[in-house]
Amino acid sequence: MSLFESAFIIWNGLVRMAMTLFTTSPKAAAGGSPYATMHALYNSISAATIPVTTCFFLIAIYKTVISTPSDQQLQRFFMDALRYCIILFVASHLWEILGYIIEFADGITASMGSASSMELHMSGDLERIIHESLQLPAFELSAEWIARLFEVIGTSTVFLIGGLTLILTMVASALSIISSAFQRILKPLSIMPFAGIAVAMGAGGAEISRSLWTYFKTFLGFCISGAMMVVIIKCGSTLCTSLTSAAIHGSTDIENAIIITLQAAITPIVTAGLVKSTDSIISRML
Repeated sequence: MSLFESAFIIWNGLVRMAMTLFTTSPKAAAGGSPYATMHALYNSISAATIPVTTCFFLIAIYKTVISTPSDQQLQRFFMDALRYCIILFVASHLWEILGYIIEFADGITASMGSASSMELHMSGDLERIIHESLQLPAFELSAEWIARLFEVIGTSTVFLIGGLTLILTMVASALSIISSAFQRILKPLSIMPFAGIAVAMGAGGAEISRSLWTYFKTFLGFCISGAMMVVIIKCGSTLCTSLTSAAIHGSTDIENAIIITLQAAITPIVTAGLVKSTDSIISRML
């Protein structure tokens, strides 16, 4: 039983670490040093924002001239000019806008993180099944007692292997979740310096401006991925606790040991897989 308890303790400790990373703002990570570094890189690139915006604006005008009927060219020109002015305004406040998006996502993640507990514990049914499976009757020299002895030895071996397997599974799954938690902080920071270029491309017309909205949707998705990861962890914890509440009636002790181990191990694996695919889930949602 101590192996199963150790597995849950290790999982809870590592997941608490991951939850801290989930709820850590990219602006505050490592004392704000990565955020400050990205800001410096953004400032070094932002000098090219206005020239690039102007180039794409000229491209938009050229496309308007060659592809629009003469009676609609003036209207399209004013639309392109209005888009150009809006993009220049957005570009001048772009870093603040990105900061507001991060703060908005941080608020969502913080509310999700405080909603309920995410720790796993051995249920009373699970402890009872393990205890009963390993309990020997009073000694007596009989075929039934010897048969029970061999059954307990076999069950103990299964629990030993299952407990070690469960520990390795939970450690590997939790480390995968921690890796995703680190990426959740690094991904939005890594694309922030290139925000000016993405915004500048928006001046190139309706088709090219899709890159602008794609960038903001991607950035928002990276920022709120922490909230999605928190939801997955909490849902997985509830599912795992419910699954391991009892074994199948009518099964032998060894069969119950295998079922319990599988039930306890599957949910962390699935949870880790869902956490890693958070970006894909959010991209379909946005």
